[in-house]
Amino acid sequence: MNHVAPTPEPLAPGPELERARWIAFRYVIAATVILGAAGILGVIMRDSQAGVDRVPDGWFYAIMTAHGLGAFVGWAAFAVMGFAFWVLAQVGFPLTRTAARLADAAWWLMVLGVAGVVVTCLGFKFGASWVFLYPLSFHGAGQWGRWTSFFFSGSVLLAGLSIVVWCLSILTVVLGPALHAVKRSIPNRVGVAIGLGYLAPRRFATNPRPVPYPVIPLTVIALDMIVATLPLAVLLVEMMVQSLTPSVHVDPLLAKNVLWWFGHPVVYLLLFPAVAMLYQLVPKYAGRPLVAGNVISIGWALAVVVNVIIWAHHIYIDYPSGSPQAAINTAMQPLTFSITIVSALSLYSLFFTIYRSRYRWDAAGAAMFLALVAWLLAGLSGVVNATIAFDQVVHNTLWVVGHFHQMALLMIGFVIFAGVYAWLPDLIGKPLYSDAMGRVHVWLTFVLGTANSALWLWQGLHGAPRRFAVLPHQYDNITQAGVPLAIGLGLTQILFAVNIVQTLRGKGVGRVADPKRSRRVVLVALAGGLALAGGSFGWAAGTEATKAWAGSAASAPAGANPALAAGRSIFTSAGCSGCHTLAAAGAHGTVGPNLDQKKPNLALVIARVTNGGKVMPPFKSSLSATQIQEVAAFVVASEGNG
Repeated sequence: MNHVAPTPEPLAPGPELERARWIAFRYVIAATVILGAAGILGVIMRDSQAGVDRVPDGWFYAIMTAHGLGAFVGWAAFAVMGFAFWVLAQVGFPLTRTAARLADAAWWLMVLGVAGVVVTCLGFKFGASWVFLYPLSFHGAGQWGRWTSFFFSGSVLLAGLSIVVWCLSILTVVLGPALHAVKRSIPNRVGVAIGLGYLAPRRFATNPRPVPYPVIPLTVIALDMIVATLPLAVLLVEMMVQSLTPSVHVDPLLAKNVLWWFGHPVVYLLLFPAVAMLYQLVPKYAGRPLVAGNVISIGWALAVVVNVIIWAHHIYIDYPSGSPQAAINTAMQPLTFSITIVSALSLYSLFFTIYRSRYRWDAAGAAMFLALVAWLLAGLSGVVNATIAFDQVVHNTLWVVGHFHQMALLMIGFVIFAGVYAWLPDLIGKPLYSDAMGRVHVWLTFVLGTANSALWLWQGLHGAPRRFAVLPHQYDNITQAGVPLAIGLGLTQILFAVNIVQTLRGKGVGRVADPKRSRRVVLVALAGGLALAGGSFGWAAGTEATKAWAGSAASAPAGANPALAAGRSIFTSAGCSGCHTLAAAGAHGTVGPNLDQKKPNLALVIARVTNGGKVMPPFKSSLSATQIQEVAAFVVASEGNG
């Protein structure tokens, strides 16, 4: 038996191909619309945390809930779920009528579920976070009521049922006649579909060809998500009952374990179909078979089991006495490390398929390569989360947010972008509007998205908490540095939207663009993105350094910091004491903000002293720039130190 899977022939034109084309198109378009809405919510959150346009706390948490579920499930998962059917068509696995009906039902369930989440969050302020940790849903603090909890749980249940129905549709396709399994028993066919034929070719024999590599991860995730989602569905039904009958309840620790029993595999609902897309597209763009493809079957044989039994690494910090949770959590660490074998083998295979090949560096090709880079980076930060000793430092900090956006937005997102740029013309029969615009979009998104995640990772290492509407004062500078990155990242997606809309309108040029001109456009855009990212980092670093200098000046002996002494003198002589409270200066004014409580950063103090604000007059005409710097340094160094 030949262990090297040949390049499979796509389905010939016919009803099966048309069904796959239409289903994939509907999934991707709906997911892209959800991306736009979720992205806007993300920018609003970033601006609010930075104090640019603060939203009330209740609305912040409602927006956070809608953004999380919308971006994660409604966009990333939904898009790759749709592309999965097109991948199967590309490797000769037809979408039968039964599978198409199931796929259609999954589409409607997901759309209705996401719509319900948006309505309950943005219409009725449900803000228990997108993981709705039990029993938080029933403690709305006056922000939402029991009926809102009921309908939110029902909406998430619809999305969960969509996932289960999609899994059944995938299994209907992959276990069908196109599998070419010699034995007809279901267990044997499942073994063939998850790639065991590459490890035991006689026991899991196929004829005339082995299972195509893209089929393997799709089969694995379809099996895993059925096992993972059904317990969550039971919990959601219980939560709906509890919303109406408060006397009904379950053990919170059990509920948390059930949630993460689903919560970890659902991450792979994004990753595994994305890997199937890479297995299909990278060899095509490199013009050669997948390198060491038969070896990766080892990882998939491991993943199909381990993927659903490593949930507890999400709750390492839960060690209640008298429960087995500590032992469970400890067992999760080596098991979690083992699942990285799938990523390691796949990255090795895909990178070396590209290495020394005639790889096509158009928009889709660049997106795939950058997806691999983001996958590697996100995997490294994920190892930190998976290690108990490290997780104690970064658990529930913005490190997790940085890791997650690096994985979901960059790795999964870039695979989705690659799928759109590579396959949208095939799905609608029209050429891509602009490959050059696509490349600008891809590279800018990578630079700005990576910088955005890096800020979160940095804040997380320094203890910045996640899921806070207002972060502690010491993280303000880095948070504010993230605002231009978030806005730039959002604006960059307009290029993606324009490209899609114009392609749908049939405005594509239908010819290959001048490569030299395209490279110049990409380089200019890349330079702009790097300048924006570098400027944001530089501003944050400079502000932090100045603040650190002011703090060190405050702790030095009075005679050792004449600038600080001068600042105190100016604070008194300029009349600041009459309006502000600052205990270190002996000031107890009530007209302006209490500086000991507000703790404004250096940049804000300089701006207010210079230009004034509300009832505060400007001092730029009565104080020199040096004096303004000195009084600002004194204020920042003295906040809360009285």
